[in-house]
Amino acid sequence: MLQFYRDQACIDLLQKLEDLSYTDKFMFGQQNAAHIGISITAKDGTESDIKNLTGKHPAIVGIDTLSFFGYEGQFDNSVKVVKQLNKEGVIITLSSHMPNFSLGGDDFFDYSPNITDGHVASRIMPGGDLNRKYLRFLDKIADFAEACIDIGGNRIPMIFRPFHECNGSWFWWGKEHITDDKYIKLYQYTVDYLTKTRGIRNFLYCYSPNGPFKSQSDYLSRYPGDDYVDIMGIDMYNDRPYPEDNFWKVFLDSMDVVADCSQNRGKLFALTEIGLRTLDTAEDGKYYEGIAPSNNKVPDWYSRLYEAIMSDRKLKSMIYMLTWANFSDTQFWVPYKLNDFEHEMVKDFLAFVGNDNVLLAD
Repeated sequence: MLQFYRDQACIDLLQKLEDLSYTDKFMFGQQNAAHIGISITAKDGTESDIKNLTGKHPAIVGIDTLSFFGYEGQFDNSVKVVKQLNKEGVIITLSSHMPNFSLGGDDFFDYSPNITDGHVASRIMPGGDLNRKYLRFLDKIADFAEACIDIGGNRIPMIFRPFHECNGSWFWWGKEHITDDKYIKLYQYTVDYLTKTRGIRNFLYCYSPNGPFKSQSDYLSRYPGDDYVDIMGIDMYNDRPYPEDNFWKVFLDSMDVVADCSQNRGKLFALTEIGLRTLDTAEDGKYYEGIAPSNNKVPDWYSRLYEAIMSDRKLKSMIYMLTWANFSDTQFWVPYKLNDFEHEMVKDFLAFVGNDNVLLAD
């Protein structure tokens, strides 16, 4: 895919990931891990909740374009974090909760991906009244890609994952707000601008709709094409889990669909978002989106995840999985230890990452 638009470091990363796909091993990752966390005291990429537990960062760390505009960090610090993570052997994946470009005026990017009105998708394409504003946003992404360089002065390769969960309705690029054909054209236009106009050579590109899936045709309904995708991913959360729920069967069936699609098209395969979501209000009146602070109904959730993945030979090709961020003690996806407090799922998590098949940073 777009081999002409790759630098050597990016080609090397692609080869490394391809080599990993032929093993039983996969990399564990977390969003925002090295600059947002509960137990960290520094936000410069040197710490993470996972590193504080295990001595190593996750192998994959996600950054979002929100951090370019002050919502989950700052642009300059995000560059610093990526440089530090690269030194520690971490691979970066860049997602983009894009603003609704019809809001905020010409010079302001309002954090509003979940505001779905405004016919944004058609208006940011060439000829639309918001096209120049969209290109300024893409220029910021390109500036980030250019600023992230290693100690040798080479651009750090990363996985760019735009327009994720595109088959849902919660983002303005979702299925209810933009047709499949227009979504595909928008994705292609975005990649073409970054590669051909801005000359970005250090991105691999990931397509990651939201599960579950029952068929390949369902998964591929918005697929941008083989020339625009390196990694075929799936986002799938275990909402309101309980011990005997049907999640793991649906999860494996959906993962099999993506594994088959990736193998048929010669692409890499990843679990681009996964996590336990309590989605409940506890007795203290606080709303817990991810793992609950205590009394989780499935405290061995990570062990169950590992058993599910290892039970299905089709998943041998999976290269990584990524959980969402530890924003606070009421919104977190990885158990943590802070001073004398150890979350009830820490031991289960440590057993999970302690498996030989699960890779942390190296």
